[in-house]
Amino acid sequence: MYRFTHLLLLLLTITHISKAQDVYGLEFACKNIAQESRTSLDLFPDKPFPVKTAYTLSFDLSFLPFYTSYFGYIFRITDEKKQNIDLIYNVHTYEFNIVTGNDFSGISFQVNKDSLCHQWNRIRLDMNTVTHTLGVTVNGRLIKTVRHPVISGQQLRICFGASYRKNFKSFDIAPMRLRDIELYGDGELQHHWPLDHANGYTAKDEITGHTATVKNPVWLRPQFSQWELADSFLVAGNAGVAMNPSTEQIYLTGRDSLYEYRCSNRRLSARALPQPQGTPAGIRTVYDAARQQLYSVFPDKQQVAAFDSATGAWNQPMDAGAVTTFWHSNIFFSSYDSSLYFLGGYGDFRYKNEVHRYTPGHPHWETVQVGGDFFTPRYMAAAGANAAGDSLYILGGYGSLTGDQLLNPHSLYDLQVFDVKRHTFKNIYKGKEPEEPFGFAGNMVINSAHQEYFTLIFPNDRMNSSLQLIRGSLNNPAYTKLAAPFPYRFYDTKSAVQLFYCPQNDQLVAVTFFSPKNNSTEVKIYTLHFSPYLLAVDVPADDPVPVYVMRLLLAAGIGFSLFLLAAGLSRLKINKREEDLGKITDEKRNAPLLLSAGQTNLPVAEDRVQENVAPGTNKAAGQITEDPEISTHAPFVIPDDIPQTINTFPAVFLFGHFTVLDKTGNDITRLFSPLLKELFLLLFLHSLPGKGGISSQKINEILWPGRSLKDAKNNRSVNIVKLKSLLDKTGAYTLIKENDKWIFHFDDPRMQVDLISYLQLLTPAHMEEWHMHRIAEIVKRGAFLQETEYAWLDRFKGDMSAQAIPLLLHYLEVHTTPPEQVISICDCLLNFDSLCEEAVLFKCRALVALGQHASAKKMYTSFMTAYQSIYGETFELEYTKAIAQET
Repeated sequence: MYRFTHLLLLLLTITHISKAQDVYGLEFACKNIAQESRTSLDLFPDKPFPVKTAYTLSFDLSFLPFYTSYFGYIFRITDEKKQNIDLIYNVHTYEFNIVTGNDFSGISFQVNKDSLCHQWNRIRLDMNTVTHTLGVTVNGRLIKTVRHPVISGQQLRICFGASYRKNFKSFDIAPMRLRDIELYGDGELQHHWPLDHANGYTAKDEITGHTATVKNPVWLRPQFSQWELADSFLVAGNAGVAMNPSTEQIYLTGRDSLYEYRCSNRRLSARALPQPQGTPAGIRTVYDAARQQLYSVFPDKQQVAAFDSATGAWNQPMDAGAVTTFWHSNIFFSSYDSSLYFLGGYGDFRYKNEVHRYTPGHPHWETVQVGGDFFTPRYMAAAGANAAGDSLYILGGYGSLTGDQLLNPHSLYDLQVFDVKRHTFKNIYKGKEPEEPFGFAGNMVINSAHQEYFTLIFPNDRMNSSLQLIRGSLNNPAYTKLAAPFPYRFYDTKSAVQLFYCPQNDQLVAVTFFSPKNNSTEVKIYTLHFSPYLLAVDVPADDPVPVYVMRLLLAAGIGFSLFLLAAGLSRLKINKREEDLGKITDEKRNAPLLLSAGQTNLPVAEDRVQENVAPGTNKAAGQITEDPEISTHAPFVIPDDIPQTINTFPAVFLFGHFTVLDKTGNDITRLFSPLLKELFLLLFLHSLPGKGGISSQKINEILWPGRSLKDAKNNRSVNIVKLKSLLDKTGAYTLIKENDKWIFHFDDPRMQVDLISYLQLLTPAHMEEWHMHRIAEIVKRGAFLQETEYAWLDRFKGDMSAQAIPLLLHYLEVHTTPPEQVISICDCLLNFDSLCEEAVLFKCRALVALGQHASAKKMYTSFMTAYQSIYGETFELEYTKAIAQET
């Protein structure tokens, strides 16, 4: 059956021409976080992997850059004899070690740091339990083979990252990424976990359908496909931007401050200038890597100001009231002749094709006399230099043949190269006009080794536009769309965008400007995880596949695939098929209900400050929920007047693992640092009905105990700003300070908060059968804020249990409920109190009623053991009396 499923997926993939990065894998949360928040991948959570003679484990591995320590486990293999085989990274010798039992096996190997952090490395272990041999191969090269008695286990457990198994617990994890784990038994591929998911807490084996469990996952696919808004702020005056490529620091200049954004830790800092600096309209900022100097440049008056890092000031003033006539020109520092070049631009109703040069230390600028092919006057072109700095590629733009704005201005899609040595232009190719016109970002990233470029394009016929990353060829007009688009406010000379590549951090950074007036600039910084080695295949831009052909191919592929699938299904028994279809129908019918946060009766204060966010443009990445349990019992009947929602995002899940989905369905939980997570929970939980908010003093005492009032206030202000930047991704909300109390609630009617839905359902006057079903669907994710422990949170958890347990038990006592639903309700109770005696008794009797005697006995035995361990005494009621006793 799996073969037919795989063939279906394959054919569907073939009929779809991908235009996105196919980057996938699992990143492991590891350092500087609580142990319970670290990532673990357990390949065999239920039963071990059986070995007859030999087995092979292989996987792709890479490390995360810029960690101070890489020490930690890659994996642990344990067996029925309580033996272990571990792969560990040793920070003292900068090598990987294989550990067998309590000894080093004698196998160690190194991987080049650049390859280790920026490329996938294939590691394979071949083990034979008969000869007791272990061999390791890295990137196709055999490292060594050894013999050791530990290599003898027949029932294996394999865990990557943190290990929670008894006697083999370990939480020291190397900062790593994994993908494509394969497991062979006696030479035959038996399991393959691609780890290509976008969300969720399980990983599916493509061979058998076996499910591995993942704790605290950080999936790579969303990181490489969705741009994230890293920061948004206002800069006084007209802003400029440049990057130091060696440190990957991005500088943003303004009238009163110099801002620095560090790609390595995503932190923004500001340095106040001793005196204001003029920022004329059209000012440019550029960084000279050779001299390690930051410059502000205004070409119209040939003004150049250098920033003095010692004094924190610019060495020359600028004319604040001037306006450029070189809008959206291309600017770059050439490492070939250590000079600054300006090309093109727009002003006074004319497009420019002039080339100007300035060499620091020389008093005069010069207009370069150029030759070669004609350079069409233009502005808003994308430009990027090669690694040698002697060639500048110029892509597209907007202009006219004469330079006159009145004579047929149009979009350009050609590629030219400017030779710095010879001062000549050369045509490379001219692309066809697309059906929908688009413009280019002001620069592009050049990959000389692969003869390709990366830049951003956007529809230039609207203000509310969006930026799309593309990869193109330097030899022919072909390009590939990469990742999802993100918002961009385009208004000709009032807006701008620059793209930067940070190879040390595997990131692209896009900085957008919007300056409706000259007195301030709205700056947004977007980031995308990026690796130029892991991109999709090119699609020719000037010869696209017609839409009707795409549809025909897709229809043919789906039709043929469904035919093969039907043939496979016909081999199954008819009654089995009908049973499965019946279960699927029940599952859809019993979909979980999440009431909108906008439908709650939370207090709304007057004169509130509301944070409004425009609807996002990205498609949803999907929700993170568990499948509802399949039941043969008749479905619950839900009254028509009960509000139900179709969307499952934006959403906040507080039952089970703390999870936040933004308004496009992306899981942004990992963006909440431990401090921001606790700050959010303090504000949200203290703003629930009847709570009345939380004071600044209380927040300071919890989050910054012992700090001075000034320090605590500063920390609170900074982190509230950071929290708001995350909450902006979820839609509209209110955060106000009223009567010295902070009050927070969501305003977007689409926002789903499971706790709000739960509290609305948990009303004694309306406790009916459908209430129980919906409560079970919510609480089945896990206990309230599972694995989140704060001293102040205990009261909330206690109140939650004190309110829920009596109501749920009362329902079980007064209603005749089918055993399947009794089990669901008992699972809710046990999530609130794992030693709830009544819940254990009810569930055991329900299991017995379903004929699951072994499960009932096992559960009761576990309960007795836990009871004895915690209370130090034996639970008085014996099992036979417990299941026989009437409630």
